[in-house]
Amino acid sequence: MRLPVRHMTVLMVAAALAATLAAAPAFADETLAREAERARQSRTQRDLERSRDMQEDQHQEWMRGQRDIPRLITPNTPNLNVPIYTSPPRLQ
Repeated sequence: MRLPVRHMTVLMVAAALAATLAAAPAFADETLAREAERARQSRTQRDLERSRDMQEDQHQEWMRGQRDIPRLITPNTPNLNVPIYTSPPRLQ
């Protein structure tokens, strides 16, 4: 059976279109998988940066606390220039 060239071209285009449409879901799945992986990596990076910032904040808080320790543990010298209470003299 011999087909005219026009019919063969139409059949070849239809076959190519069918192959492309058959591959389209797989291509869409790959694209979705790549997008999901990219989103996961982005979320992981944001979480890592956030935890690093929180750790840095905790470290700064700890450093401030370390600076306050000498002030808190240094003994206070009492002010000895205060009058000492003495009871009034007794009447005899």
